[in-house]
Amino acid sequence: MFICLGFIIISTILSLKFEDIYEVKKGKSIGLISTLKEYNEDLKVSFKFIINSKRMKAFVLFQIVIYSLISIIDTYNGDLLISIGVPEEEFSMIFAIHTLIGGISLALKKPIEKKFKNRTLSFISLMYIGACIVIGGIASIHTENSIVPIILIMYATQKISTSIWYVLELKYIKNFTNEEMRNKLTFSYEFIGGIAASIFSILGGILLEFVNVQNAFLIVGLFALASMTIVLDYMKTRFGLKPDEYKKEDIEFESALK
Repeated sequence: MFICLGFIIISTILSLKFEDIYEVKKGKSIGLISTLKEYNEDLKVSFKFIINSKRMKAFVLFQIVIYSLISIIDTYNGDLLISIGVPEEEFSMIFAIHTLIGGISLALKKPIEKKFKNRTLSFISLMYIGACIVIGGIASIHTENSIVPIILIMYATQKISTSIWYVLELKYIKNFTNEEMRNKLTFSYEFIGGIAASIFSILGGILLEFVNVQNAFLIVGLFALASMTIVLDYMKTRFGLKPDEYKKEDIEFESALK
């Protein structure tokens, strides 16, 4: 808590030193009701684009599956370590090392994209799901401390996958967009992902009422594999294509809204 407080104080002091690069023009203050109406209008417009664009529908479906899975597994990771006898005081060290691994793994982004090209999302999502299944399978059979190294390696694999995914996600959501369109689309995209992840996180928590965390890992991993296989098959002819292979309504905001 003191370390977190220290970083917050440092961040606050640094933020007070920021200066605007360009002159800021102050407009009329907008009330809460007007702001909500603006957000509502942005949602309507961007939802219409997502519905009419096969490319965006495919990407949003992928996001729903991967976001939901990551949200559930992030909850399970700590419970599993406790169940196999890892002291809670070691959690911060384990997760800090995995965060460091995730940061370093970003150097693999370009080589992975170069090798797998339009199958990059397939590779990183199946790598994450595969790690979940391995964790669930091994932890369901063995519960002794000897499996801890394997579990930690699989956790590192998950971290590498998610780190690369978050970078690719920003890249793909910005493709074929201008500034105005990008803001509206990102708002709706994150809104959909957040709602889906929240719902599935609740379902993942309810699952723990009926099975232990080891079996929950396996069940969620297998369900995610089945779901992701369907989504990737759907994406095959709709996402990751060359620009001239898309229809206008798939990539052009104005065309999709007509």
